[in-house]
Amino acid sequence: MLALVLIIPTVWFPLQVGKVAVFAVLLFVALFLYALGGGGRDLMRAHGLHLALLMLALPAAYLISAFFSVDPVLSYIGSGLEADTMLFSVLVFLTFLGSFALFRTLRTAGLLLRVVSITLIVAVVLQWIIVLFGTTLVPFSIFSDRSVNLIGKWNDLGLLAGLLGTMLLARLELGAAQTLLWRALTIALGIVVIALLAIINFSLVWGFLLAAAIAVAVIKLLTQRMGESEMAGTAPMSRTLMQRTPWWAVGGAVIAIVFLFFGSYFNTFITSSIPVTSLEVRPSYSSTVDVINAARGGSVERMLVGTGPNTFVDSWLMHKPASVNQSAFWSLDFSVGFSSVMTALGTVGLLGIIAWLVPMVLVIMSLVRAVRLGVLSREERVVAATIGLSSLYFFASLIFYVPSQNILLLGIVLAGATFGFLWRQGRSTPSEEDMRSPLLTRLVMIGGMPLILLVALGVGFFSGRHYIAEAAVGQGSAALQSSDFDTAMAKATHAAAVESSNPDALRLMVLAGSNKLQQIAQSSATADAQTQFTTLAQQVVTVGQQLVAKDPHDYRSYFLIGQIYDLFASLKVQGAYEKANEAYLQAAALAPSDPQIPLFISRLDAGQNNVTDVQKYLSQSLTLKPNYTDAILFLVQLNVANNDLQSAIQAAQAAVQSAPGVAPIWFELGLLYYSANDSKDAVTALEQAIALQPDYANAQYFLGLSYYAQKRTDDAIKEFQAIIKTNPDSSEARLILANLQAGKAPFDAATPPATTPPQDRTTAPINE
Repeated sequence: MLALVLIIPTVWFPLQVGKVAVFAVLLFVALFLYALGGGGRDLMRAHGLHLALLMLALPAAYLISAFFSVDPVLSYIGSGLEADTMLFSVLVFLTFLGSFALFRTLRTAGLLLRVVSITLIVAVVLQWIIVLFGTTLVPFSIFSDRSVNLIGKWNDLGLLAGLLGTMLLARLELGAAQTLLWRALTIALGIVVIALLAIINFSLVWGFLLAAAIAVAVIKLLTQRMGESEMAGTAPMSRTLMQRTPWWAVGGAVIAIVFLFFGSYFNTFITSSIPVTSLEVRPSYSSTVDVINAARGGSVERMLVGTGPNTFVDSWLMHKPASVNQSAFWSLDFSVGFSSVMTALGTVGLLGIIAWLVPMVLVIMSLVRAVRLGVLSREERVVAATIGLSSLYFFASLIFYVPSQNILLLGIVLAGATFGFLWRQGRSTPSEEDMRSPLLTRLVMIGGMPLILLVALGVGFFSGRHYIAEAAVGQGSAALQSSDFDTAMAKATHAAAVESSNPDALRLMVLAGSNKLQQIAQSSATADAQTQFTTLAQQVVTVGQQLVAKDPHDYRSYFLIGQIYDLFASLKVQGAYEKANEAYLQAAALAPSDPQIPLFISRLDAGQNNVTDVQKYLSQSLTLKPNYTDAILFLVQLNVANNDLQSAIQAAQAAVQSAPGVAPIWFELGLLYYSANDSKDAVTALEQAIALQPDYANAQYFLGLSYYAQKRTDDAIKEFQAIIKTNPDSSEARLILANLQAGKAPFDAATPPATTPPQDRTTAPINE
């Protein structure tokens, strides 16, 4: 329950890391208490233990793959206890084994289902309160908007709401005769779940519900043939077709089909009245396959063991499809692919995929065995069907989606419970005589329980330590956003002291230190300031070098230290240019498709008047991303600095004539006109850019300012209203809109960086 809904009402709480850490610590406590109560002997006598131990294949596959990993730092623990790590694979094994041991009876399996059901009901009901009444009703400002929830990602909530719908459907169709009140409450809750799923609009869940409805219908028909109706006192053949039809399952299937085909229409209608917005992106199936194939390079070794656990991000950066740079998600470094299974195919190879299939195969084997034996009572069949369908539901999500770590852990708990509960059915309890041999098995099992506890303790320790470090990093990041650089560095230092191998702590220390250096450099040039700058510069450089040494495969490490030396180069520190250039080039080698890195190199060379290299790397940046607004801004700034604005305008005019359907070229022309104070021609060019690309936010921004310069305030207001709809977090756009509506100048009462004219800044005014 805690792994699903645990949340601490602070901005720095690492949501998934916290959930996983709490789960790992309490798992050790549960296993310890189990062992204290004689669990070792009970586990030794458990039917199916040898099959359950096949789950060791998962950590074994991850260990082998980690040995060949291209990035060992990411492979063992990762930066956020990711599911595709060695540590998490061990946690999965312990989770399966623990649930196999603990949920073997009807009472305990039923208890598990009740706890999960109640937890999901709480999450769904609370989310409806937030959706209907906003976030102000929830104390401590836990939720920033209506899509934030207790579970994790918006689609994760959809997955669990779908699971709740599956459980309700199974109970309605397969359960014993229920009271009218119980059935009415169940139907009402089902309607609540369906309405929430309509708002979430995750088509995959509707597909899962359709499959679940079909499975429930088949189970109902099979149980009827096995004599369920005779238990009720009616001969099977005497029942009419209407009586034998699984109507609840049919109804569930119809609803799922309707929303599969028309869900978008319902979602548009509902969200027009209830303002809920959420966006979740991941690589497409084809992009994932292309990246995996490119990372393998035809190597049989990489096909078998992959590139290493949790290294999909490295493969993505090296082989990112060129088309991604033209989208709004060009700057996202995806650490996962199309689905968890597809990601594992690239990172841990075929061995890892086979290992991930083990729990699913065990669940299917136990379900088939239970059906063949036919020894389950009605209540046992209901529990078995519900828990079995629920576990298969999660395995399907691994194939088609990337559920968060807590969702994956729930699926493993249900899988272990399904196998443990069903595999023991139809078997007698071994006698004491049976348990006396073989001796070797007894010795292994007696020694096995302490080993399991030791491993569980290690997983809990590393997970808990990682959580404490990441929480400190979160606190430091919040301080950094508030420009409290000293606090940010103190928190980063604390995080590094807790977990010395944590690259996030070192990265935060470098970020906070570099911002502090810029702040000192812009202050008065006193002797104390110079001494402070020198001391801090040495410290930041040392930490940056440690970061590179600990995480040499992460381009961000080189990029950060390059920015530090870039600052020193701007202050004319001897040798800084060469070091900055070297660090940037190393970053570019690890992320060759990132247009930001060549832009920074171009700016660095501009400070050294290396005209040839400036043009070379600026062209490279714009080749990687033709609509890169920061690069276009820099190009315009270069032309202005060289007093060559008219020549640049003429070149841009020729470009739009040769490629009239390319929005970024029209934007560049409009920006050149705007920089030349020609707002009339700027309006024409920018309007054309928006006609070609309606969501071009930066073109709308400069068009709005050009409208204002033309005294077309109403038109300017419309442009900034459009910007806020697509970029609600832009405080600058909100300031300008408020000023225009109040009859003031756009930048009245502005604060840095908005005080700098937008055409003179190093970054675009709107992130897109």
